[in-house]
Amino acid sequence: MMKPYPTYRQREVLQFLMSGDWMPLLKLIAVGDRLVGNLVQAGWIERNPDVKTSALYRITEAGRAAYKTPVPIR
Repeated sequence: MMKPYPTYRQREVLQFLMSGDWMPLLKLIAVGDRLVGNLVQAGWIERNPDVKTSALYRITEAGRAAYKTPVPIR
């Protein structure tokens, strides 16, 4: 189950995508398929639907909101 706030590693990816442009995520920073899959599943990032450029990702509005969500301190 996903937390309502991103982990440190997830925040790192979201911060990288904050420009809002389509970016070749896997080529520019070391990110595993599982991490990308979790971010897509949470709706925090989206994959370009164009088959020719499907390796491009960008942050969603939900991802921007999640990025700004503080991590609770216990």
